[in-house]
Amino acid sequence: MVKLIVAISGKRKSGKDFVAKRLAEKLRQVATVHLAGVSHSLKQEYAQIHDLNYDELLTDGPEKEQHRRDMIEWGEQKRKQDAGYFCRKAVSADPNCDICIITDCRRTTDMEFFKNYCKTLAVRIDADLEVRKSRGYIFFYGIDDAESECGLDDYKHDFVLQNNGDDAFLEKQMGEIFDICKTLLSN
Repeated sequence: MVKLIVAISGKRKSGKDFVAKRLAEKLRQVATVHLAGVSHSLKQEYAQIHDLNYDELLTDGPEKEQHRRDMIEWGEQKRKQDAGYFCRKAVSADPNCDICIITDCRRTTDMEFFKNYCKTLAVRIDADLEVRKSRGYIFFYGIDDAESECGLDDYKHDFVLQNNGDDAFLEKQMGEIFDICKTLLSN
């Protein structure tokens, strides 16, 4: 069974996937680690229903952006029926790993699910707006002001990581998260 969940949240283009992959590499020194996304199972089901390429929906490419609004609406309908539906699928993807890094928490119900499931470290990835724009961020009304992007803005995370392109500072912060995870695993 999963012993620790690292639940990552952040705005679009803040670098959630980038940080999650780097953190996973570091944590694999001491534990088995699985990367999962709440949105991965959503995208997989959505792709099957609409005969789309699932792998394309996992990228930041145009197909994902073209379907983003509809995927959000469809996902919201599923969550109204069962708030933990996609969270359960994400955690069950590799139930035997020590640490499951969830790359895309977006709602308080996501965090509540994971905190009730097992030990959870809630990590917020922050990046300045100008940095996010340099990574391709463009504000979209109805997306960037929706719960899927703003639901955890005021949530009290256990750790807030700044990802503004300073690699040395990023590495220092990931070292701190690594130490916290080691402690949580040993308790």
